[in-house]
Amino acid sequence: MASLIIVLYRILGAVLIWPASLLLFRHPNFRGTLLGRLGLRLPEIPSNRGIIWVHAASVGEVKAVAGLIRELKQDRPDLFVCLSSVTVTGRDVASRLAEIDLVIPFPFDLAWVMKRYMLRLYPQVILVVETELWPNMLLGAESIGIPVVFVNARMTPRSYAGFEKIRSVMRKVLRAVSVLAMAEGDAQRFSRLGAGQVEVLGNLKLDMVGEVDLARKPELRQRLGVGKRPVFIAGSIREGEEAAVIDAIAYAKARIPDLYSIVAPRHPDMLASLKAHAGRTGLGWGLRSTMHEAADLLFVDTFGELFDLYGASDVAFVGGSLKDLGGQNILEPIAWEVPTIHGPHMDNFTWAMEAVEGHTLRVQDVAELGTAVVEAIQDPEKYRTMAHDAREALNTRRGVGRRYVRALEGFL
Repeated sequence: MASLIIVLYRILGAVLIWPASLLLFRHPNFRGTLLGRLGLRLPEIPSNRGIIWVHAASVGEVKAVAGLIRELKQDRPDLFVCLSSVTVTGRDVASRLAEIDLVIPFPFDLAWVMKRYMLRLYPQVILVVETELWPNMLLGAESIGIPVVFVNARMTPRSYAGFEKIRSVMRKVLRAVSVLAMAEGDAQRFSRLGAGQVEVLGNLKLDMVGEVDLARKPELRQRLGVGKRPVFIAGSIREGEEAAVIDAIAYAKARIPDLYSIVAPRHPDMLASLKAHAGRTGLGWGLRSTMHEAADLLFVDTFGELFDLYGASDVAFVGGSLKDLGGQNILEPIAWEVPTIHGPHMDNFTWAMEAVEGHTLRVQDVAELGTAVVEAIQDPEKYRTMAHDAREALNTRRGVGRRYVRALEGFL
């Protein structure tokens, strides 16, 4: 039955790819890449260097594997790294990394396309980042004898439930694959689906949050112009959390009159809703792009500043966690030794929670969020100790990339 399903997958893919290509012709992710994705235009590669093929679906995966690639190249400077990504943003980020020699759009998962790429690149190993299960890629590599290793491998319970319905197919697809998983639960799910060799090495993203110089904090506060005022930041706020965050700020502001608050929405189109809620509570607000000096509430409408803004704060809340949205990265404020609050919904960041377990503030709703902000500012010594312990816990988990390098030595 598994073989039949794979044959049907291949037939349907070969038939549907042509009308799909017409539909995708102008899509930003596919514009100008279709000939390459169809295997009709293959990349030029050197003939005298060892090659690895890294596949990272998008920006998050590219950033996660960047440190590992850097360490591999440090050990083996002559290694030629080819990275494929599905999205144009992923390819853009990868193209800025000096350690990556070639960036290509990910080929369509058709048997004949994958075979052409395998024979052209003929990599020593294919590294697949996280959970990109492409049957023709994996089976094609197996047929030619190219090892495939999933790095930073993760599989959510929801994804596992879907794959379990075709377990016989997954056993065939994964039987020759090695898995280096980020956590025990992910390893168990890959094993149950039939992966050949599975090992837990930790999450590469623990090395993504760079070590920071805490001595820069006064400079960051000076640039923000807050003087000695206590600063609360709500970062990576997601849709549906606007009212709760503004209400919590209003509650804290009533008890700490000189409180300065910063709200950084995950998406710019949330600003209208945030402004409306601020107007309802009577909070005076300004925009980061204009920096209105009289404002007690700053909305971040610029890009690339959130990490440093965490460093200028006294207490932080990380969004995407009050609603069932999977959470956001709590390690960024923790790297700055800032007391960190989050909601109950951190399903996408259990790896980060495990790293700093017991050293964060978990709240259930807007009332608890407001109270937590007030307590963290009014009892700084207690929460400063908690933040210090969280940062120390994070630092002890670093070095994941080096473990992956050692595990990959046998394939290189």
